[in-house]
Amino acid sequence: AHMHCRRNASTTRLSSSRGNPVSTTTALVHRSSRIVPTDTTMALQEENPQEVATALFTKHFGGAPEIAAAAPGRVNLIGEHTDYCDGFVFPMALTRETIIVGKKNGTDKCRLVTASISDVSVESAEFTVANDTLEKGSPAWANYVKGVMKQLPELPGFDAAIATSVPIGGGLSSSAALEVATHTFCDVLLHGKSENSKEKALACQRAEHTFADMPCGIMDQFISTFGKAGHALLIDCRSLDARLVAMEHPDLVVLIANSNVKHKLSDSEYPKRKAACETAVRALNARYPGVTSLRDATLTQLAAVQAEVEDVVFKRARHVITEIARVEAAADAFAKSDFAKFGELMVGSHVSLRDDYEVSCPELDTLQELAMTVEGVYGSRMTGGGFGGCTVTLAHKKCQEQLLKTVTEGSPHATCFFTGPGNGARVVALPKSSI
Repeated sequence: AHMHCRRNASTTRLSSSRGNPVSTTTALVHRSSRIVPTDTTMALQEENPQEVATALFTKHFGGAPEIAAAAPGRVNLIGEHTDYCDGFVFPMALTRETIIVGKKNGTDKCRLVTASISDVSVESAEFTVANDTLEKGSPAWANYVKGVMKQLPELPGFDAAIATSVPIGGGLSSSAALEVATHTFCDVLLHGKSENSKEKALACQRAEHTFADMPCGIMDQFISTFGKAGHALLIDCRSLDARLVAMEHPDLVVLIANSNVKHKLSDSEYPKRKAACETAVRALNARYPGVTSLRDATLTQLAAVQAEVEDVVFKRARHVITEIARVEAAADAFAKSDFAKFGELMVGSHVSLRDDYEVSCPELDTLQELAMTVEGVYGSRMTGGGFGGCTVTLAHKKCQEQLLKTVTEGSPHATCFFTGPGNGARVVALPKSSI
């Protein structure tokens, strides 16, 4: 299970309705709806990853780090397995993040140490920084760092310590958090600064494809780069245009329930799902040349080629087509503060992921069903790639206590936390930093 990047293109600078500059990729829309961050219910958050990483660095390398960078995990509110089909997704960055601290070491070596806050073990890795020597290897978590480094100009040798408060293997993008934090750190190492850009997100996606063998879409790296506190981000995964949607309704809470069932999707199941979608597109394209991805297809068109594809391919494509429609409808519902409608769409997403895409599991189904028994819950669904991981539940804050009680009592192995939307990647100011 994983733990816990080419030079940046310029970032479009836009202004919010309050006149503050905001970095994103296209038009910015501010809505009237604030989820109050109440990320306080889990021991994981009791330690500060920056403090953990700094202490780890000093213990292993001596002295104080000079550079620090952080990037968050994410939860996808709706839009699962649509990003690699050119569809829409609607994630928000978490307030939990991965941080990397370090400094140049005057050698041609990269020396890393890491410790997950939820895991007392410490692991280390050492390898040369020369681009032509960077190869996949052991430990597996170091491949995410190597993969990002491979995308960049050759780096000077450096020592670094990594810590995270993002649950590992829980479908909350701990891998993207590590990739984007690494890219941001390396930018500072090379240039003394880092800007969040589409190219940063794309470089981190390439790192995951090539060094982690995960053919993921762009969502995780994109939201980890461009997240904004108080907002979710509606992302068009074809154009990479994005629209910020404010989540500032005081009566809303978001509960993340981690099943603590671990998964390693790159073994087989994730690539199988992607391959089934590509098979469906080929069948559709033969009859409808304008269909180059499932983003372009309708259910009517899919029904017309049903006899030409295996039933499992039909079901996978049906999920993606209906899920893309659900995301667009959900973003509109949220903008109108129609949380009941948003919740209905979340449940529809879960059912489709369970029955058509078949990436849920009994533990996730139980968590979803438990949440939906609580009065005041708008909707609940599995989130992330599936085969374990987490559910996400949108609820009225009046039922916050009952929701937590119901889920934890009904699923004793699960761990839960409430969260609000956090910021994307950032350079972290360190005491006595020379940067």
